[in-house]
Amino acid sequence: MDLVPVLQGTLPPIAAALLLVSLGGARLLPLAAGLGLLVAYGLLKRWPDPPTELWFAPNGTEWLLWCLAAAAVLALLEHFRLWRGRLAAGSAVLLGGLGAWLVLAKVAARWPLAETLLHVGLGGLVTAGLALLLRASLHRARPGLLPAIAVTVLLSADAALLVGFGGSALLGQLCGALAAAVGAGLGTALWRRPFALGPGDGTWLGIAHGLFLLAGVHLASLPWLVAVFAAAAPALLLVLPGRTK
Repeated sequence: MDLVPVLQGTLPPIAAALLLVSLGGARLLPLAAGLGLLVAYGLLKRWPDPPTELWFAPNGTEWLLWCLAAAAVLALLEHFRLWRGRLAAGSAVLLGGLGAWLVLAKVAARWPLAETLLHVGLGGLVTAGLALLLRASLHRARPGLLPAIAVTVLLSADAALLVGFGGSALLGQLCGALAAAVGAGLGTALWRRPFALGPGDGTWLGIAHGLFLLAGVHLASLPWLVAVFAAAAPALLLVLPGRTK
């Protein structure tokens, strides 16, 4: 097994999370994850084309990266209380739907209209719903390390499915980069307390979970049945201990 791609995919998000979360706490985790993901892709393949070029020559994987970067910005704004309440939740829904459309834009150009509406519409609804579900789960969960551990396991499982069932080492490595960022941020609790994810993190985590599965199905070989069961997995976060009143 060649360790170089593994290190290229994991070291940037780990380094970014250790540095930024150590300096600014868990509220900087979205920034660390977004930056780490872009750098990891640059090392694994190349720096992604800017959205202005992707608009005319779409690339599903690179649109996925930029959508997650946008989700990270929304989460960051929410952590700093510049984007809150219904506005934050509505933005998560809109970005989830838009992200599904952008990720599928190239392959959807070959589909009949009915198939496009079905797959893009369903993908957008599921991704937006996952963002709301993760936001609600992290809002009601008791602050602490357990939600971050659960999310790390979720993203790690996604990465394993994308490689093992989807046959895409690149998508698996990129999803694993996000898991590495959350895990590294979690590790800073050893010297910087407290560490707790907030509802804003549900935006980028839910969108990441949905878009990676959507990309696995349409840009790789992930079976629909596997994707459906994986998409339902965040519902288990609702069993985490809730906040005390």
